[in-house]
Amino acid sequence: MDLRWWIWIGVAVFVGIFGYIWLSTPQQLKPAVLSLEDIAESRITLARTPAGKLEYRQFLTRVVPYFRESAHEFSYILGGKAAGFLKNRDIEVQRDSFLVVPRRTALGLRVTSPEPLEILSFYAPAPNGLDEVQVLIGDVFPPGDPSSLRPQPLPTDESDIRPQLLNIALLENKELSRGSSLFEWTYLAKSDVGSVALVRVTERVQLRERSPHFLYIRQGQARITVGGQILDAIAGQIVILPNVETRIIERVGEERLEFLLFSAPALRAKDLF
Repeated sequence: MDLRWWIWIGVAVFVGIFGYIWLSTPQQLKPAVLSLEDIAESRITLARTPAGKLEYRQFLTRVVPYFRESAHEFSYILGGKAAGFLKNRDIEVQRDSFLVVPRRTALGLRVTSPEPLEILSFYAPAPNGLDEVQVLIGDVFPPGDPSSLRPQPLPTDESDIRPQLLNIALLENKELSRGSSLFEWTYLAKSDVGSVALVRVTERVQLRERSPHFLYIRQGQARITVGGQILDAIAGQIVILPNVETRIIERVGEERLEFLLFSAPALRAKDLF
């Protein structure tokens, strides 16, 4: 092997190490409102901390089956339809479907709608570039757990949460289990490392200073005070809330304000007041 090969090997190793460090380094969070309609990429990280990562993904034909080694995944379907499997269960998803995918649990989907499948995914803890492992099962998805079709079985699921598929639209006319006269909320999923809550605001809600949070506005309009900054957000937008002393979310207008609250570490009841 001549000198040129050693140089190329050295460059490849350097790029690999640099890329790993870059993917593992959290972004400096600033208050922001993001519009998903402005996103041109099919996959993009919207926000990241060491404890959690928020990502937008778009698929035209299929979600190649995969599992994650260390991160739990909480995914909300923004649009499109798909069919596939979650661990050992056949599933169908569409707008307002919410997937709880524990670490070391396989997920695969085939898009069944003319429009692409759009997914807003939250991972806790934040995964690195090596955390996602593809599951090779061929072009046609089998029903249930694909582990029997692999040369080696999938790793054992070791988790404090279980795989779930929820339809958030079914909760629209139901009272949520926690809160006060100013707001109400409930967990959609909760693990030791992260959680997703559904929050409805009649007047206002405040977040205790403890950790950053990410919001997806499902309904209504919000005026958000973050430190000394005022943000306005409407349905379909993402709000990035760094960990600062003052974080107040107020309803604007007559329409109900409802949002998904992504938290890592997991949200506690006393963190909302």
